[in-house]
Order: sequence, then C-alpha cells, then structure tokens
Amino acid sequence: MDAFARRLAWIALGGLFVLLLCHQWFGPDIWYHLYLGGRILQTASVQPTDHLILHQASYVNTYWLFQVAVRGLFALGGIYAVSLFFLALWAVALGAWLATTGLRRTGAGAAAAALAAVLMCQTRFEQRPEVLSYVFLALQIFWLTAGKLESGDLKSWLGFLAVQVAWTNVHGYFALGPLLVGAKLAASLLSSAVPAHRRRLAGLFALTLLATLASPFGWRNWEEVAVLARFFRQMHHSVQEFLPPTQVPAFVWGIQIFEVYWWAILIGGFAVALRAARREAFTLLLAALGLVLGMAAQRNIPLLVFLSAPLLAALGPVLARFRPPGLATAAALAGASLLLAASVVSGHFYRPTGGVPGFGIGESRYAYPVLFCDYLPASGFSGSIFNNPGDGGYLEFHFPALRLYADTRFVEAAPIREYFAAVAQPAAFALLEQRQHFDALLLRVADSPYVVSHWLRQPGWKLAYADLHRAFLVNRHTEGGESAISQRPRFYAGEDLAVPVNGASATAWTGILVLSENRPYLRLALEQYSAAPAVPSGLVKFALEFGRGHSDPEILSLTKALRPRMLPTPANEAKAIDRLIQAPP
Repeated sequence: MDAFARRLAWIALGGLFVLLLCHQWFGPDIWYHLYLGGRILQTASVQPTDHLILHQASYVNTYWLFQVAVRGLFALGGIYAVSLFFLALWAVALGAWLATTGLRRTGAGAAAAALAAVLMCQTRFEQRPEVLSYVFLALQIFWLTAGKLESGDLKSWLGFLAVQVAWTNVHGYFALGPLLVGAKLAASLLSSAVPAHRRRLAGLFALTLLATLASPFGWRNWEEVAVLARFFRQMHHSVQEFLPPTQVPAFVWGIQIFEVYWWAILIGGFAVALRAARREAFTLLLAALGLVLGMAAQRNIPLLVFLSAPLLAALGPVLARFRPPGLATAAALAGASLLLAASVVSGHFYRPTGGVPGFGIGESRYAYPVLFCDYLPASGFSGSIFNNPGDGGYLEFHFPALRLYADTRFVEAAPIREYFAAVAQPAAFALLEQRQHFDALLLRVADSPYVVSHWLRQPGWKLAYADLHRAFLVNRHTEGGESAISQRPRFYAGEDLAVPVNGASATAWTGILVLSENRPYLRLALEQYSAAPAVPSGLVKFALEFGRGHSDPEILSLTKALRPRMLPTPANEAKAIDRLIQAPP
C-alpha cells in the first residue's frame, strides 16, 4: 500500500509539472528569438541586422543556436512544438537534479522536495533560452559529483565538453561551466584528493575555458557576459526580474517556498560544514554560490535549486533517519499536487501574478498585440512606431519590415532608461519624439496611462485603434498618418475583467478617457463594459467622478448601472463609491 501511495504521489507531481508548462505564452523575448532565428536562416549571419530604431552597439547575439533551433521547431509545429520542446528540457533538468540529489532513496519525503523544486522553478517556466542553461548546469553538476571526470572517464569528458560548447552558443550563463570546474578543482586542493585527480581537473578546467570560445563570436562571448553584468548592476531596481525575491510584490507560490528553502539550505550547509567541511568542500562552495545568486535576483531562483543539489545528496543519510509515515506523507503530497493542478487548470494559480499566464497553450492577448496584428495589414499604415518594449518581438516577428523603436534586447543602461521613461512619462516621450519624429505610438494603457491621455488631447494625433489593453495613436502630420484607416475602438471584447490584468486595463482606459476629457469615447467604453459580468471598482469610481464633475446624467446613468456588478471591494472604497452615487446632483 505504501509503495502504491508513493507512486501515486509521483504521478500526481508529474501531472502538476506538465500542467504548469501548458500555459499561455506571455514572455516577450521568445518572439524576437524566433524573428532572429528566421533572419539567421535567411542571411547566414549569426548577428543579423534588423529594422529597430534603437540601436545598441554592445549587443552580441550569443543566443544564435537557440534561435535557429526554436525557429525550426516553430516552422514544424508552431507554438505547440516549441512548448513541447521546453517541457522536455525542464524534464531533463529536473531529472538530472533528482539524480544528483539521490532523494529517491530517502523515502516519501523525496516527493516533497521535488514538489518544492517544481514550484520554485515554475517562476521561470517561460519560453526563454535560460532553460538550456538549467539543463546544462544540472548535467555538469551531475558529472562533477559522480566522480568519473577526475578518474579520466573519456565518455564523461566528451559529454561534459560537448555540453559546454553547446551552452556557449545558447545563453550567457555558460560562464557557470568553468566556474563549476574551478570550484571542483579548488575543493580538491582543500581535501585529500589524489594528485592525479587534481591534474585531470586542472586539464578539464583549461579545456572548459577553451570550449567557451568555440563560438562564431570567440572571446566576444565573455565581453557580452561583462556587458550584461554591468547592465544588471545599473538597472538592478528598474526591472522586476532583477529584484531580490523578497522584494517582488506579487504573492507567488514559488517565491514563498524559495524563502523557506533558502534558509533550509543555509542551515543544512552549516550542518555539513561542521561534520565534513574538507570532504564536502565542493558541495559547500556550490551551495554558497546558489544562496548568493538566488537571493540576488528573482530570475535566479532556479539556480539555488540546481546548485544546492549536491548538498541535498550530502544530507541524504541525515534525512533518511527522519522518515515520516510513508502512506500518510505520500497521500498528503498526492493531494496537494492534485489541488494545485486543479488551481492551475482553473486559472486561480496565476491570479496572484495578475492572471498572466493563463492555462492552455496559446498567445496571451495581454502580453502580445494579437488583435492589433489583425488590424494593421488592413489599416494602410506604414511608418515608424514607438512601441511598448514587450510588444516589440511579437510585432517584428509578424511584420519583419515594420520600423519599431525597440524590443526587449536590453544591454545598454542609458538608452533603456530613456526608453522606460518615455513609456511612462509624457515629458520624457515628448523629448524622444522631438528627435525621432514617430509616425505612431502603440502602448499598453496600464503601463502608459499618462502618455496615452496626453497624446489623445493633442490635435495632431488621432486614436486609430484601441482594444482592452492597447492604444494606437497616429500622427496626422506624417506621411500616411491622416490616411491611416481608423477602427472603432473596442475597449471590451468579452474579456473577464475579474482577471487582475484585464481589470487593470479597463480601469486604466476609463482613467485615460476621463483625464483627456474625451466624453464620446468614455460613453462608448461604458456601453461596452456594461456587457461584462463583473467590473473593477476603479472603473466605476473614475466614471462617477467625471459624471459628477460635468453634471452629465447619461454618464452617471451608465455608471450607476455597473454598480451591482462591481467586483468585491474594500468596505471603505465601496462606501465612497456609494456616496458618489447617492449624492445629489
């Protein structure tokens, strides 16, 4: 019975793992990688040119091999083939982690550790090349702890070096490879290792360094690592994934578990150090590196998982002494996995992060301008566009000749700071527009409410397109601007406004139309939102204030009709809205 319960726990965990990777695409980077992969195949150049207005001379396309691979998969099976590819890569990475830890030998508690690892890594279950770094990191750690490299096993050496060459051509974390071997060599000097083993490790270290140059870019790979490290230091507090996990505002399962896991690894490291510091020097060095990197940035959470794997193996004999009741533990883990799986399928798992991504493979309409891409070909517009960085890759993939300002290839701090400021601040955008003379701007309303509202008031600009999440404004004075076909704004098209990102955009649109004093569009937006089963309170409040301030009975009537469908709201805010409704004209 115990064996059956354990199998059930692992099956439930496996099902949760698969479901967590069956989500809508939401990350901006994958599309520029697909675009560049196509350009590489067209031009036979690993550093292909593009049509972006913002040029960053420091960018080196170290991801070229990944880009070619995913573009080939996309050509074969679209996003389903690429999603399956990422699922397989994560399975390999976590499988290598499990093999290194040896947790399967510690009883039912192994599934609990695996569940924690899956939930922590889930914070990076995104279509990005870094997943290959986790695969290669996990494999190299497995080889370094297996003892075959220092004994001179030829197959292990060839596999290790082949992984390093591949790693060098897909992601900047390749620098961790020589660091791992260097740590193993340093640990051998601290322990009573056989001299021949040290010599072999020194040779492996030299060959691993040479493998990092096995790229079309050669030594420029390391130059790009330095560029990205400098960018990270300069933009540390401007990009959410660069923030320490403890400073990420959203409640996310993986981050909460990370905090507990971090302290557990720290305590476990001290326990191993007191018991066998010299013998476990490599294990302790990797764990210390994982603790530092994991706490440095939210994007590094999986690094703690993989770098602490040898420490879990060292703690295995201790953990084996504290076996909880096998049947009860396995049943509890299976139940927890099944409950989490149900929350993933229902979408509630993602609500704390705003509802992005959602369950089911596809394209997120919040993350990508899907509807705008349906409008653009028929609009007759041709010109330069100032765009939200998150939309850049998707647009250049679907419209390679379009003159966009930029995508999410961020490597130089000064122009990226200017870019971020222009997205959010009308004055900063005005300075950039004076230099670039954009023909149009396409912005996410939740990110750029003040920029959109300001330019809606400018007589030289017109709103040519709008959906729940985006506004497309065209400069009438530029070539083709006046003739660009306008589409009736669709502020609402059946989206669930109870999902936080959707509700935020609806509220932002209402605030934008109030700020810009655009009554016709505000009336249209309220009429469209009246079809929603539920509406956010901020939307109601903004519209009420406009109706009261302008003594507009029609706007007030439309807004009051939304009150019964207002989403649950803090009591004080609901009372304030009711006072506005009940106040005399």
